[in-house]
Amino acid sequence: MFLQTTTESTSTHPIADPFDTKYHAHADFRIFVDDQQIDLSGDEFMSTAGHIVSDHAHLHDGNGEVKHIHAEDLTFASFLASVDITLTENCLTLFSGETLCATEKDQVLLYVNEELYTEPLTQYEPVDDDRILLYYGNPQNENIQTYIEEVPSDSCYYSGTCPERGVAPPESCGLTCEL
Repeated sequence: MFLQTTTESTSTHPIADPFDTKYHAHADFRIFVDDQQIDLSGDEFMSTAGHIVSDHAHLHDGNGEVKHIHAEDLTFASFLASVDITLTENCLTLFSGETLCATEKDQVLLYVNEELYTEPLTQYEPVDDDRILLYYGNPQNENIQTYIEEVPSDSCYYSGTCPERGVAPPESCGLTCEL
């Protein structure tokens, strides 16, 4: 791997420092099945000092809508697998065991930063401050646009990219979570 030896960073983004060896990014997300939001705020989905769900991407502090990412090139599907949700190109299997596959009427759709993701779903790799909606149901559902717009934009607190909005609470994921 080529190591940059100049003191100039290639970006002003906090995780773009070429001398920083710890990758730490955050992305907001929500999952809807038809018109029902899937709740990932339960303790079983949270990483703590005594319960590490995943070393690479996880949720913590009771917030089931901000994904904390500690590894580059990690797909959204890999993160979902850590919380017992399986995403394939045509199916979504929830932690309850319910499998929802594309039909003539329903589809599995992924929206990233308010745009439909058109590449293979399992290849999407979130980056800092992405806003993600994973939706299963009728693609003509008039509520989809509302769900897209209502995906929070709180990951910037944790990433430090919106200091004008305040400072995030200390992170307690059981790993090194401080920026």
